[in-house]
Amino acid sequence: MKNIIKNHFLEIKKILNNSNDLINKVEKISIFLKNKIKKKNKIFVYGNGGSFADASHFVGELTASYSSKKRKPLPFILLGCNQAAITGWSNDFNFDDYVVREFSSYVSREDVLFLFSTSGGNIKKKQSINLIKLAKYAKSKKIPIISLLGKGGGELKKISSEYILIDSYKTGSIQEAHKVIFHSLCETFENFK
Repeated sequence: MKNIIKNHFLEIKKILNNSNDLINKVEKISIFLKNKIKKKNKIFVYGNGGSFADASHFVGELTASYSSKKRKPLPFILLGCNQAAITGWSNDFNFDDYVVREFSSYVSREDVLFLFSTSGGNIKKKQSINLIKLAKYAKSKKIPIISLLGKGGGELKKISSEYILIDSYKTGSIQEAHKVIFHSLCETFENFK
């Protein structure tokens, strides 16, 4: 059992050990998002399963407070929260199309889509089809897409405007690295005015 735990720790250490590239990408994304917010644009955030939980956590940190109670709330919006709409649409039509429908009703031309996905989606394996459809819709509307990915990046790697790919095929390790990234982004927003 101890070796299982140790190997998990070593996996995370390996991912973060080569962090210069990650740091540069996080900085680039932070600057991009800050410029969008200054222009009164919104950032829509989404993921499936554990990635939905991470998306919710990220949005919560930025609309409430991460560590500073003085920072103003920032315009990060979590898609997929209306359970009546999701279950109604999924029951009557198709789950894979719901998030596109929701996003299309809120998004404006200069807004941003921020996605979390451990796999990046795979059409043949029917993984994260809703995320792929959402990203394709955003791209068709020229909405910038930022994705935090793993497992080679999947379809979202090809569609995204900017992405950070975690070099791992272990879902838990990818999610933990995503948390380090989004908490680092939160840190950069703490003194944002």
